[in-house]
Amino acid sequence: MSFTPSIDEAASYLSSAPSLSKVSTTIKLELYGLFKYLKVASKPQGSRPHIFDMTGRAKWDAWKVASDTYVNNSHAAAQRYRAIAQELGWKSDSTPNSASGKRSEDEGADTGVLSDSAGSGSSSGGGGMGTSVSLLVNPGPDLGEAQTLHGLAIAGDAEKLMAFLLVNPAVDINARDEFDYTALHLACDRGNLSVVQALLSKGGDPLLKDPDDYTAAELAQVAGHQEIYDLLNN
Repeated sequence: MSFTPSIDEAASYLSSAPSLSKVSTTIKLELYGLFKYLKVASKPQGSRPHIFDMTGRAKWDAWKVASDTYVNNSHAAAQRYRAIAQELGWKSDSTPNSASGKRSEDEGADTGVLSDSAGSGSSSGGGGMGTSVSLLVNPGPDLGEAQTLHGLAIAGDAEKLMAFLLVNPAVDINARDEFDYTALHLACDRGNLSVVQALLSKGGDPLLKDPDDYTAAELAQVAGHQEIYDLLNN
């Protein structure tokens, strides 16, 4: 996608602008999405990151928002990017940083806009936004480890999940975790088909919505898990 050199100049300025530290995360994400739309591609590449990759998901969403807002109108997107940069002190006639043209697309989008200091390491685009997220790890072979309904849904082992439900018959299959997701939401987002089938067989409700107002089927669709989406819509 074509874009004016001033976008690179503005990005170079923002990479070290003191004023950026006072800007809200919303504006930083908007800058990120606009840059990716203008510099990389008109739509986000790959499927939407998993629920617990909050940084990657927020950045993917910001890119998609820019794509939806400025569809076939890169000129307007460039104008918006420059306008925000100017509000933060950039001047279009300023001399660009000599290294700005050598940065990769991700560095141009991330540097100074979204720091990579947080702990969500699974995102290819880096971490950030000052939010450290502890990723749930797959439970080991011992059913005494990581034994929660939601942890097993993420792990993707339907056999262990059923064993857990067998010894915990009173567990609420539609209980929500601290992030307000059900086990079915998590299994659908991760693409764990066998777990989805197990949860459904035990009364998992596919119509419940997550904090972003997505049903389990919609989560599967957004994440690119077509087989699960088809299952939930049959």
